[in-house]
Parts: sequence; C-alpha cells; structure tokens
Amino acid sequence: IKLSSFSRKTLKRHQILHSQRSPLALLEGSTLDRKGEMSAWLFCRLWKVSNLTLFQMMLVTVLLATVLGDCGPPPKLPFASPTNLLYDTEFKTGTILKYTCHPGYGKINSSRLTCDAKGSWNYSIFCAKKRCRNPECVIAKCESPPDIRNGKHNGGDQEFYIYASSVTYSCNPHFSLIGNASIYCTVENKTIGVWSPNPPICEKIVCRQPQIPKAIFISGFGPLYTYRDSIVINCEEGYILRGSNLIYCEANSDWYPSVPSCVSRMDGCINLPDISYASWERNDYNLSDQEIFEIGTELKYLCKPGYRPVLDEPLTVTCQENLTWTFSNECERVCCPTPDLENIRIINERKYFTGRCAYAYGDYILYMCDEGYYPISVGGKSSCHTDGTWKPKIPACEPVCRYPPRIAHGHYKEVILITPYPEATYECDEGYVLAGFATIYCKSFRWQQAPPQCKALCLKPEIVNGRLSVDKDQYVEPENVTIQCDSGYGLVGPKSITCSEERTWYPEVPRCEWEVSEGCEQVLTGRKLMQCLPSPEDVKMALEVYKLSLEIEQLEKERDKSVNTHQKFSEKEETKDLFFPLNQYTESSFNSTLP
Repeated sequence: IKLSSFSRKTLKRHQILHSQRSPLALLEGSTLDRKGEMSAWLFCRLWKVSNLTLFQMMLVTVLLATVLGDCGPPPKLPFASPTNLLYDTEFKTGTILKYTCHPGYGKINSSRLTCDAKGSWNYSIFCAKKRCRNPECVIAKCESPPDIRNGKHNGGDQEFYIYASSVTYSCNPHFSLIGNASIYCTVENKTIGVWSPNPPICEKIVCRQPQIPKAIFISGFGPLYTYRDSIVINCEEGYILRGSNLIYCEANSDWYPSVPSCVSRMDGCINLPDISYASWERNDYNLSDQEIFEIGTELKYLCKPGYRPVLDEPLTVTCQENLTWTFSNECERVCCPTPDLENIRIINERKYFTGRCAYAYGDYILYMCDEGYYPISVGGKSSCHTDGTWKPKIPACEPVCRYPPRIAHGHYKEVILITPYPEATYECDEGYVLAGFATIYCKSFRWQQAPPQCKALCLKPEIVNGRLSVDKDQYVEPENVTIQCDSGYGLVGPKSITCSEERTWYPEVPRCEWEVSEGCEQVLTGRKLMQCLPSPEDVKMALEVYKLSLEIEQLEKERDKSVNTHQKFSEKEETKDLFFPLNQYTESSFNSTLP
C-alpha cells in the first residue's frame, strides 16, 4: 500500500490507539490478536469512504493492530490492585506498574509488575494475608456487599464476608463501569466491618462522534463511543488544529479535553515573528509557528537575561487585518561600563560590537597591570554579566605591597620587602596594647592579613568604700566595670564605666558617700569639720570651741525661757488686782439682800 507523504507524517506523529468495543459492535469475522483480545473492523464502511487517503490509513491501522504494544492488560490479582487507574489496554516492553496491597494484606516483596520481552507480566507474590496474633482478637465481618443498578458483583449469596475479602463488580451489556471495580472488607473503629471504597456505578454513557469540519480521524471512528473511548484527530492540509489532538469520552457523555477545531491558515496570523534574544510570555502552553492567531491578538515577549529592549516601547506584537504582525521591538545586549585604563594594559579581549557601547554582555577582558600594581580580578580576567556589571569587579589595578597600612596609636617598626613574601611588624604607642597579628605578610601583591589595632590601657579606678566587678591593675579598651558601694554608703555617679580610646574612664568615675540616717545631722556636721582641718590638734580645738558654742546656745535658751516665764507671771498678777474691788462690792451687795 502506498501512502501519501501527508499520511505518513500523520501516522508518524500520532500513536494509533484502539478502544475496546462491546460484542455487539464486532463483526462475525473478528480475529484475535496475539494478546487474546478481540479486534474487528467494519470493513463495509471502508468501501464507502470516498477519501482514498483515509481508507489507506485505516487499513494500515488494522494491519498494525496486532503488533503495537508488547503486553496486554495486567492481570487482576486477588491480593493487590494498581496504585493508579489504568485506561490503556496495551503496554510497551519494559513498562512497570506499581501495585498496592488490599486491606488485610501486608507487603512482603517489591509490589511492581514488569512487561517483559515475551509480552507477559512478570512479578512474584508481594502481599501476604495478615494473621491475628492476639488470642482474644475476633476477625471482623462485613455484611453482604451492596447491589448496584445495571450491574452485579461476583460475591455470591454469602451472608457475611470476613476481613480482607473482596468482590468485583461488572456491568450489564451496553453499560459502563465508573469507579473502582473491586471493593474490600475493611475495619472501622477496630471492630466494625465496612466495605471500602464505595461500590462503582453502571451507567449508559454514550458520546457521539464530534463534527469537526476539515478534520481527519486517525483512530476511533465511532459513530458512538462509550466511557474512556478515545479519538486521535488531525486536520487536512491548509488547516491547523486548535486544541488537543487526543480526546476521551467522559462519564458526563462529553469529550475531554474540549473538542478541537481545524482553522484555516487564512483566518489569522501564523509564523510568529523571529525576535532575537527574546522569549514569548505565555504560561499556559508553548506558542507554535503552526498556531493561528485571530486578528487583534496581542502577544507579549521578554528579552532574555543579558539583553534589553532597543527602544523604550512595549514588548508586544499584534495580528493585523492584513494577516501580518506589527513591528517588534528588538532586544540587544546589556552594556557594561568602560574600564579605567589607568595602570592597565589589555592583552586580550572578546567583544561583540553593538554600536551603542564599548563593552556588552558576554564580553571579557584579559589585562595586566603596570609595574608596581596588581590586578584586583583573579588572573587578570573580568567578564560582563547579565546585570551590566563586571565580575569579578570592574578591571582595575592597585599598588603592590610597598607601604603597609597605617594604624591609630601605633606604627610599623620594621618592613622587610626583599623576600619572596614581604612582611611588616607593628608596635603600639605607650599606654596602648597590640590586638591582632603583630606581623602581616604580602602575598599575590596584597597584604594577606588585616593590620593589628592598638587598644588603650586604663588604670584601675580608685573607689573608697566600694569595690569593682572586675578587679585588676589595668584594663584594655573597651572593657567595662561595675561599681558597688559598701554597706552604709551610697553611689554618687554612674554605676558602670568603660575604658575609652583616650585611656580614661567614661563616664567619670563615681564615688561612695556615707548615707546619713535621720537624727544624725550633727554628726555629719562634725564629720565635715574633721575633713576640713589639717591636724588633730586643730580638730580638738575646733571641737572644744564647738562644745562651748553649744553650751552658750543652751544657756541662752534657758535665759530666754526664764524671762518669758517672769513676764507671764507679772501679767497674771496685774489682771488679778484690776478685778478684785468689783468682786468685793458684788459680794457685799449680795449679802445685804439676804433675809
């Protein structure tokens, strides 16, 4: 049989699939393939096909039906079932299917079935029935499995089923089984036997052959289809398929994915613009040159990393009424800054001239430095990267290890340059101590270690009637100490102080002062007096004078008290003399009136 070039391409691009048909759809002259599956063709229809190409493809499909696929459907195992639902009926050599043990069974081996070169499924028993080891345990039982409409199960008329039993459902002719064909007796709440999963249903599912103008059916010729039947579709020359080329008959009697369509190449724009260094911004599927885009369709694209738009305009193209795409904004390489050529000699470079910048993404430079300088890039090579920067760093040269770095409060006392590895040794000024490596070395034209630091030394603060949290003779910047006063003394000033770079304590060192209780003010006065006089004799004389002043003060108080008492007595006597005659007269008058 000679096929047209278009037919050969079509057969090469699509896998020829076959759906299991009901016995009523088969002819009496059906034949068995080498897997024992029935396959038949309505040859009477082939002679009615006017399209010779279609007839040729159908005939080739019949001839290939017995050789495609190396294994038939996998066996139904009483102790396990496939982990995923299987819709295919033929499998290639080397296909591996994974199985899951039924409830009540435990895995004891690899639970995989392999399609071998002989067309057989190769496996070993991998599930074993679990046993009840506890003498008190009772095997759970399930009631008779539920009946389903338009179908039946193979469990018979048993009244009870023990744990891990299974039954398999099948549908009446012309009905399709939806769900899991087998259910199992499982346990709920450790004692109650229930069937799991839910039993399947049997429905009469019919999908009609989709009417797709200008379409060619590669497999699945209908006109009626049942559940999970499939069709492979292509389009005639001059037309492009929009949608999926493989669709299935689903439980809702509809096709999934949606039925595709064949669109004329003259109904829109094709041949996407070839935009250098750009990619289309589509997340749902990849754009194809064979796809047809309706007039007005706008597509967005992005410049690839290391590239940027040439013009400051949107990155979009639109299908116009004349079936051409609008002008596309091109992408060009990102520029890198021109290196400073001071103390640099470029010995090799790769440049793609863009016309807008001296160096761009992908360029690199190999350079050397003038005498007395070294390159900051490893090996003297830098490359222009996607973000428009040089890595490692922008090409530049720095002086070699002639002069060691300077440090505060110190200096290098010795520099040895006439060695393979020059070195410098540091020392600190008086009152400072070295922190870090005293000697640093030069290697690969740079000092390898950071220079040391000179830390200040602070003397121990003197705290009378108090103590320090850390007690030693000297403290190194920036050490911190806390002051605590003795009992009966209070802190005047900050509680914590720090050794500063100036070799002083910051804040100012506090002091501990005696805390005066209520009623002891005079003692405090005497204490202050003792602190003011230079010698004990002066203190003694001052105390005697102070004592004499107190005695004089006491005598003055007694004198004032005596004067006040005398004055009050005199005033009382004068008041008595003033009122005495009146009292006498009143008394005599009173007596004369008596009988």
